[in-house]
Amino acid sequence: MKITVIKKKERVCFDFSGGIDELGAELLNKQFRELEKTALRELILNFKKVDYIGSSGIGQLILFYQLMAASGGRIRIENASKDVYDMLLDLDIDKLISISRA
Repeated sequence: MKITVIKKKERVCFDFSGGIDELGAELLNKQFRELEKTALRELILNFKKVDYIGSSGIGQLILFYQLMAASGGRIRIENASKDVYDMLLDLDIDKLISISRA
């Protein structure tokens, strides 16, 4: 998995390429920890090129939600494939994070 980080003032976008497995979740966590969170208000996760997300990746999404919500920020998942979108809805992740399909 590859992550490109795009920063725009109070907004950061993670552009993903590949599946988010255990190693991908570790990379995702590393990228998130490197962010300046005091100025961060919105984290956008572009899932356009994500074909798979495992339990480790789901765990990271929930952790990021908790950390962002505690500081008044929010997370959005954009461009999720039908399969990834349906799985996130089945897990009720949409109750925590705004999710849109590709």
